[in-house]
Parts: sequence; C-alpha cells; structure tokens
Amino acid sequence: MEAEDLVKNILSGGGQNIQVVQDGKSVTNPRIDPAVMSFIMQASQLAQIVKIRKYFDDRTSHGLIQRYDFVATDQIRHLSLDYPAQAASIKKDGVNDVFVWVNTTLRPPHRMVRNGETFDIAVETHKLNSFYFQCNPGETVPVRVVAND
Repeated sequence: MEAEDLVKNILSGGGQNIQVVQDGKSVTNPRIDPAVMSFIMQASQLAQIVKIRKYFDDRTSHGLIQRYDFVATDQIRHLSLDYPAQAASIKKDGVNDVFVWVNTTLRPPHRMVRNGETFDIAVETHKLNSFYFQCNPGETVPVRVVAND
C-alpha cells in the first residue's frame, strides 16, 4: 500500500475501530470538550517551543575559552575538553608532522605539516569533546589548543 493510500485509509477510518468511552459508556457522537482540546494544543505547542529553544541554545556561544599546551609524541595523546566546544584552533610549533583526530580515532587524521601551521575547526553545535594527537616514531612537537564554546 502506497503512502497516499495509507493516509486516505486512516483519514476515512477504514480498518480502524476507534471507540470513545465516557463514564463507562460508548459515545456514538464523540465531542471533545473545548477546554481539553485547548490544553492538548497548548501542550503540543509548548513541546515544539522547547525544542526550538534547545536548538538555539546549543548554537549560542557562551564565550568560555579552554587553553591547553603540551608536547605531542609518537604515542597517541588524548585531550579531553572540560566541556563541549563549538570551535577549536590547534597550532603546532615545530618542524615535525602532527596527526590530529577530532572526537574519534576511527576516521583518518588531519595531518599538520608546516611549522606554525594552524588547524581550525568549527561546528554548528557543541560537539567537540576530545582530540587525539600523534607524531611520527621518535618525534615530538609542541602543540597549543584553544577551544571555545
């Protein structure tokens, strides 16, 4: 059955056995009290307003900044942010390459090659939780991370 046919079937009451019961008795011509219907509509609207508010709150920066300075080595280093961020800037100070993963190591890393190179990342919501860093075997590189929510 196609979607249009299904909708027509539901709207026409076909195959649906809906029964309204009031005070223990079946009502043949059901009528919803306007006050109850008004409450249901207001509750539905409020639920949508709450979703919209969460949508905008998650996209609004609070101006909090997190700074981290450390040395990346040939062992994967996990940097967990204190709280989720919307944007981050990672700068490497050194000639050796640094590999950067964002939130997971299951994806290919971003490779920072040049001395003083900056890797900027920004997302619409507060989704940046952690970073992973690694250098080539036997190498080290100073790294600075600035994340803002």
